[in-house]
Amino acid sequence: MKKYFYLFMSLLVLSCSTEDDFIENREAEITTNEIAAKNSNPVSLLKAWTTYSSYRGYQGYTRKFTVRVANLAYDKNVSIYHQRLDGNWDEIPLTYSQSINDGQNEIWTVEYNHGGYSIDQIYADEFVVKYEVNGITYWDNNNGSNYAMSRSEGSFFADQSLQVSADTDFVSLSYFPYDDKNTFNITVDVRNLSPNKEVGVVYSSDGWQTQSYVPLTFRQTWTNGPLYSIQSPNNFGIERWQGYARLDASEDQLEYAVVYRVNGNEYWDNNYGNNYTVTINSYN
Repeated sequence: MKKYFYLFMSLLVLSCSTEDDFIENREAEITTNEIAAKNSNPVSLLKAWTTYSSYRGYQGYTRKFTVRVANLAYDKNVSIYHQRLDGNWDEIPLTYSQSINDGQNEIWTVEYNHGGYSIDQIYADEFVVKYEVNGITYWDNNNGSNYAMSRSEGSFFADQSLQVSADTDFVSLSYFPYDDKNTFNITVDVRNLSPNKEVGVVYSSDGWQTQSYVPLTFRQTWTNGPLYSIQSPNNFGIERWQGYARLDASEDQLEYAVVYRVNGNEYWDNNYGNNYTVTINSYN
């Protein structure tokens, strides 16, 4: 019933909006309408992540969400409405990450962590996305079905056009004094479109005057916490690929992008045209 409640409330709010909402600023109205015209749904879940680990009585739960919204106004609220095990729903606010498409859209993210000894799981599987802007509330409820992820799914690509994504939580550039070298480690998720594929990373330490390429390796299983592993591909058909490169100690900052070649096509994750950056002894 809660699924239909969200859909009903969204339609009710939208049906109550009028042209008077934007009378005070006609220039803003034109801009907003142009942006809205290019976004059939002003809010959409791009990807999500869930995992669980347990070690000697300590349990850890992690959930991450990445959402795209149409930039309809400066003031806005974006959140995940998540069902709890007790049947109630919590609102988990997201924070602004970056603007894309010349400012027409924005990326908002949140990471939820719950850990401790002898703790209980809080959240059930189902969730939806909520976007409040200009006095209107928009929902992405997976076409009325709600999204659902168990506590141990790994990565989920909600956007059907998303085929490859760097997991920046598992990207690092570290110095090893034993051989006076830096090591660039990278982890990438891809949609399993074919058994025959190539996944790699292109990187540069000199502003792309020169560049290098490293092929990544498929991980059939991978761990995310002691004594816990996830199969690859997972229940959503997402595979995990990983790799590393040994670098000179002077290469202490890298720009990089990942590429996925499959079925004669080439897909890139270059951080929406900005490339990713990682510095020595840090994560993205």
